[in-house]
Amino acid sequence: MKSDLIDRRISELESELAKLRQRKVAQLREELSRLESDLSGVRTTRATKGWAAELTTPASTAPATDAAPIYSYRKSNGRGKRLPEEEVVERLRRVVAAAGSEGISARAAAQDAGVFYLRAIKAMDGNFIKKGSGKWTRYTTK
Repeated sequence: MKSDLIDRRISELESELAKLRQRKVAQLREELSRLESDLSGVRTTRATKGWAAELTTPASTAPATDAAPIYSYRKSNGRGKRLPEEEVVERLRRVVAAAGSEGISARAAAQDAGVFYLRAIKAMDGNFIKKGSGKWTRYTTK
């Protein structure tokens, strides 16, 4: 009788210990992912969120020390690097020259040159010959 009580108490304490270990591992993972994101600028997903953090799997189905993989996502480039005006004009000049005498729209030139469209329009107005208006505007070299 007394040994059954002791065995039950031991199993209860072991399961509570397993839950506490899982919670500690989750906290350490979260802290590690936060530190990694601070160092690399890459955001990582959280293993547990909200009330799901309180849910635990039974100790018999999953070991407490088994670490789940941390998924990192590709860092977005944000605004990109700032290009000087001369480089933007040179990129656009190459694309416009390749278009020939027919000319090219500012949108197509911006896409081919890898330049932001609004910046391309401003750069093209003063550096290229503009024919047409609106949607049918075509730019050629001077």
